[in-house]
Amino acid sequence: MAIDLRKVEPLGSKSVLLEQAMRRQRDSGAHQTNKNRFHDIDMSDMITPDFQWLNEDKTAIQGLVKQMDASIGLLASQMRDVEEKSRKSNLSMEKEQQLLFKQIRTLNGLLKKQVDIFSAVERQISTIDMKQNNLVPQIGLGLVAGLMSAVTILATAPWLTVLMENIR
Repeated sequence: MAIDLRKVEPLGSKSVLLEQAMRRQRDSGAHQTNKNRFHDIDMSDMITPDFQWLNEDKTAIQGLVKQMDASIGLLASQMRDVEEKSRKSNLSMEKEQQLLFKQIRTLNGLLKKQVDIFSAVERQISTIDMKQNNLVPQIGLGLVAGLMSAVTILATAPWLTVLMENIR
């Protein structure tokens, strides 16, 4: 087989030039071999390929992708709804807790006032007992203590009902 030196750059060393020529010869020979090989194959007896199943699969895959996109969109909107409802419930829970703490503080204040009143009444009772041992002042003192308890109960009743509803 002869090596064609016409397309080789003549400014290199002989070994480099020879190597370039051999490489080009091989490359052009490979193209010729591939061309000849494909020309030698007889395509007349081959069955024409049926790609209908490929189109059906492509259509089915596109349908699945659309369904997945729709499902993901629906899931995303549901997640947004859940997050929004969660945020709203957290806000309402915080407001209820703040209200409950205010009610507890108010009740504590009222109970402290009642204890103060009872201790003052007890001091008055002990003072009255020392001054007089009559039945009438004791009845008056009992009436005062009863009225104070009634006032305290009337004042705390609305908060107690709200507290009981929140506990349920």
